[in-house]
Amino acid sequence: MSQTLLALGLTVLIGLSAYADEAPATVTLSAEQAQARQFGIFFGGTASQFDLCVKKGFLAQGDQSAEAIAKSVLERMRTLNKGPDHFAYVQEGWDLMKKEIAENESFYTQEKCVEVGKQWAKMKATMRAK
Repeated sequence: MSQTLLALGLTVLIGLSAYADEAPATVTLSAEQAQARQFGIFFGGTASQFDLCVKKGFLAQGDQSAEAIAKSVLERMRTLNKGPDHFAYVQEGWDLMKKEIAENESFYTQEKCVEVGKQWAKMKATMRAK
């Protein structure tokens, strides 16, 4: 399971490296910090979107909230990390996404939530597969 979590995090961080230059101009981040922030936006943001869709009644609730699962995964990844701790940047990205979601709740229609559900299912499958 720990290898799975690490592999998921690394896979997403590598996949998101193309977006590392999208950090605001007012903040200079290293590539690793920017990737950690993007990972928080993508992984944590998807969990937050999923939970909003559950709250709206568009998706079925599981045993745990998606955010609780994401927090658990991130904490395990953090404890397995041998390099610099970029958790603050992951959390910053997630917090940014949560704010955007809260400001745009009406965007999350049944159709959008179906797509969010598919993305979250892929993430969960990746966590189990690696």
